[in-house]
Amino acid sequence: MIKFRKVTESDEQLNSQIEALNRKVFPSTETTANLHFLAGLYKGATVDFIAMEDDDVFVGYTYVINFFQGSFIYYLAIEPEYQSKGYGTALLKHLREIQGNRPIALTIFPPEPDDDDYEECLRRKWFYVKNGYVDQKIPYPTEEFHQYDVYMSGFGIGYIELMAMLYKVDMFINSLIKYGRF
Repeated sequence: MIKFRKVTESDEQLNSQIEALNRKVFPSTETTANLHFLAGLYKGATVDFIAMEDDDVFVGYTYVINFFQGSFIYYLAIEPEYQSKGYGTALLKHLREIQGNRPIALTIFPPEPDDDDYEECLRRKWFYVKNGYVDQKIPYPTEEFHQYDVYMSGFGIGYIELMAMLYKVDMFINSLIKYGRF
């Protein structure tokens, strides 16, 4: 049976499982200690740090920042042996239930055929498209330095609000650098 639970700083076993998963799928990621640290920095924003378990076995997690304009999926990861079995879709569905019609945005690396991780980027892109996320056709951060594609699910956010939200996400990442935690 699938269940979702809030990730707390005091749950050492769960934080350890998340860090192990991050090393597999996001090799240069922050530690869970940094994610908990970041949650305390968000002024006017809350964080949904949610683990997913199936029959008490850790399957994956998501870290979502909730701003006034909408929410941003900072991380979503499923254990490799559980991928392509509906768990990622179930986690996105749970987020949609929490958020209602609020817009949920995320960024992904654009699939480039010459890149070593082309297949992985393409797989991630189609996973989100299959789950109702739409490419906003916004090169982010800028057209000159196109690092990510922006996808969104939900309604009620315009370009200016979306860019303000993404700018806030960048500010928090930079705060990790400032405080020597990244």
